[in-house]
Amino acid sequence: MKLHGWNITYCVGGLILLAVTLFLASTPWNADSILVAIRSTGKSSLFLFSLAFTASSVYYFWKAPFSKWVLKNRRYIGVSFAASHFIHLGLITLVSVVFPEPFLEDQARSQWIFGGIGYVFIALMALTSSDKAQHRLGIKNWKKFHLIGGYYLWFVFFMTYVKHSKVDPSFYTPFLVFTIAVLLLRLIKHFKAK
Repeated sequence: MKLHGWNITYCVGGLILLAVTLFLASTPWNADSILVAIRSTGKSSLFLFSLAFTASSVYYFWKAPFSKWVLKNRRYIGVSFAASHFIHLGLITLVSVVFPEPFLEDQARSQWIFGGIGYVFIALMALTSSDKAQHRLGIKNWKKFHLIGGYYLWFVFFMTYVKHSKVDPSFYTPFLVFTIAVLLLRLIKHFKAK
């Protein structure tokens, strides 16, 4: 694939932002429209996170050009996930300010806390996604931090889809199953490699 490096992040982030903008410009201006955009960016974030989170596992089991490309560009896919999820946060902020009710009533305090910690991890992981940051932190500390952050973010996705699956099981259960499969793939590779 010709697309690589930071161009991946620029293209993916730009396309998601463009798609959200065009969607909101072409639909009625109300809370439902913003909520559709929030759900869409949540899915794009899950997809990008899963690609980065399982890159080495997928390559371990399936050595193909695409899996090799994903592994080689995992850093930039990870930063693309950060871009997608900060667009997601921007939409959450927008609906909270412009159409606060009933959106804010439906959000538990624990969601804001766990989600907020998740965004701190996302920001720090994105900011440390460079050779220079690796060198400053030391490769051992860098790997440990990204490992903890990755598993924490997986847990946030998992809890999000557990909650949504209770409300709309037919739509959200496949996303929950996918999220569980992502973790299982990583764990199977980890123990198989050992």
